[in-house]
Amino acid sequence: MFYNIGDDFNYAEVYGVKNGVQQLIDPHQILQTRAIGYDNINRNALITVLSPGISDTFCPFLKSRFPYFDKFLVTYVDYPHLTEQPLERTQSVVYTCGE
Repeated sequence: MFYNIGDDFNYAEVYGVKNGVQQLIDPHQILQTRAIGYDNINRNALITVLSPGISDTFCPFLKSRFPYFDKFLVTYVDYPHLTEQPLERTQSVVYTCGE
């Protein structure tokens, strides 16, 4: 069996914002998971929050889980050429939750 594995790698990051200061939220805190045999966070489980329409349910969940923050930034992080240029990284805000 052969697989065609691309040279890119991408994942989602969620930032909480309080008084204009951004803080990265650990995905384990968002999904409340512990590694049991394998770790869904390391398997990129959080990437599903980038799907179209998911913000309608994910934003209220973030607000209830982390009421300290004023708003949240859900971002897409991409390493387009991981083996050739491992430090080349792009990040863009996919959507904002809150104010």
